Amino acid sequence: MSKVRDLIDRYYGSQLFGERALETHIREFLRIAGNRMLDAGCGGDAPFTRKFSSEAHVVGIDLCQGLPKDLPMVQGDLSRLPFGDKAFSIVYSRSVFEHLTEPDKVMDEIHRALKPGGFCLILTPNRYDYSSVVAHLTPHWFHAWFINRVYGSDTYDTFPTFYRANTPSYFRTLVEKKQGWKIRKLMGLRHYPANLIFSRVLFRLGVLYDWLIAKLGWSALQPSLLVVLEKTS
Repeated sequence: MSKVRDLIDRYYGSQLFGERALETHIREFLRIAGNRMLDAGCGGDAPFTRKFSSEAHVVGIDLCQGLPKDLPMVQGDLSRLPFGDKAFSIVYSRSVFEHLTEPDKVMDEIHRALKPGGFCLILTPNRYDYSSVVAHLTPHWFHAWFINRVYGSDTYDTFPTFYRANTPSYFRTLVEKKQGWKIRKLMGLRHYPANLIFSRVLFRLGVLYDWLIAKLGWSALQPSLLVVLEKTS
């Protein structure tokens, strides 16, 4: 990161990146919907569960073991949520949907667990971003090797990716097929070329590509998707 820190500051100093954008939108809808939230796929360190624990009643759920014991945590499967109907006013998910093998089942469960007028906020990599395309076309061992080589062995967990729910069309089709959802926001988010930080030359090419698709308004090719769905019934 230090190799390109000056370039990140120069070209992206004012950008609202994925997690910051998700956090901003969670707070926006928290004021509207109520304070019972589910962190769907919270991760082993549950950073977003902890971030909002002083502002709302937040429960984290994840498949991984060793979840924090000082927070309300449940080890479980998103396609079989161990919660009653209409239990939450907000469900949010951060960098999870690219790993789902049965996203339709997960969305059915989220819909069931949300109260009417509740919101589902999803931040996920865009399938059509070049990094996602490479990750989808390469074996998992290469993905894990590359992440460990570039970022360090303890920086990120690497899990198999499937990209079955990582396009704007997936969510538009979901709303058309299943009554009870309404799209409140569906937007592409810019990000610096994080997978090219090992080379200043490649990083600059990535910046040029990012600038081009932003200039052309091709939000469907942005690195991340931020989706906000409202349960209407």
